[in-house]
Amino acid sequence: MARPAGNPVLAPIRRWVLYSRTNLTISVAAVLGVLFLAGTVFGEPPAPTRTPTTAATTDSTTTTATPSDEITYDLVEVTESAIAGKTAAAVAKSAPATAMAYAHSYVDISQSNTEWKTKLGRYTTDTPGDTIVAARPQGPVAITGPTTSEIVTGTGDDRRAEVTIPTQAGDLRVTVQVAESPNGPKWQVQNPFPTLDRDEVGKLGTSPSLVSDPAPASRTTTAPSTTTSATEPTPSASSDSEPSPPASSDSEPSPVPTPVPGPIPIPELDTPIPGAL
Repeated sequence: MARPAGNPVLAPIRRWVLYSRTNLTISVAAVLGVLFLAGTVFGEPPAPTRTPTTAATTDSTTTTATPSDEITYDLVEVTESAIAGKTAAAVAKSAPATAMAYAHSYVDISQSNTEWKTKLGRYTTDTPGDTIVAARPQGPVAITGPTTSEIVTGTGDDRRAEVTIPTQAGDLRVTVQVAESPNGPKWQVQNPFPTLDRDEVGKLGTSPSLVSDPAPASRTTTAPSTTTSATEPTPSASSDSEPSPPASSDSEPSPVPTPVPGPIPIPELDTPIPGAL
C-alpha cells in the first residue's frame, strides 16, 4: 500500500526546521521579527507616558488659562444682592465682593455665635475671636447701598484695598488684602476685623425713621381747637340734637316775616288811583 504524499508546502519547511537546532532557532527568530514588524506597521501608537513634571506643567497651564480661577484687581462695586448665592471661593476673587460678603454675614443675627464665627471666618485671614463676638449686632441692621472701594497701598499680590459698606448704623469700613491659601491667592479681610458701633445699633430700635412721632399729630389737633373755642360755640354733647348753624362775626340775620291770612289791605293814598271815578 502506497504512503500518502505529504503537504508540498509544509513538508519541506518541517524537514528544514527539524534538520538541526540552528535552523529551529532561526525559524523562531524570523517569525518573531515578522510579527514585530507587522505590529509596528499596522498596530496603534503607544500612549504618551504622563510623568509628574508633565502633569504639574499641564495643570498649571490649565489653571493659568482659566480666567474664572484668577483674582481680579479691578474694583467693581457690588450690591448685597449681587453676592447672594455665591460660594466663598467665587466671592474671594474680588475685593468689593469679599467685603460685601463679610458685611452680609456680620449683620446676620439668625445664627448662633459658633455658626456666626464659622461663616464669618470664610472671608477673614484668622478665625474671629470673642472680641468680635462681643461686638456682634443684637438687632437687625440693613445694608443700605453698594460698596465704595479704593486701593490704599501695595502692588501686585501685596495690594490692599479699603471698602466701605453703608448700613443703618453707619459705614462699615473693611480692609482686604491678597493672601495665599491652599487653593491659591484670594482676597481676605484683615485683622483687626471691622465692627459697627453698638450704641448706633441700639438706637435703631427707637429711631424716628422706625417709630412714628406723635408730636406733630398732637400739635395739629391742639392748635385748631384753641382757635375754634374762641370763635365758635361749643357743640352739644347729645347725639340727637341738630347741629347748630355757624356763628357770624358781624350780626345775626333778620327773622323772616310770617304771612297773615285774609284780604290784602289797600293803603291810603293822598291822590286817587288812576282810572278810578
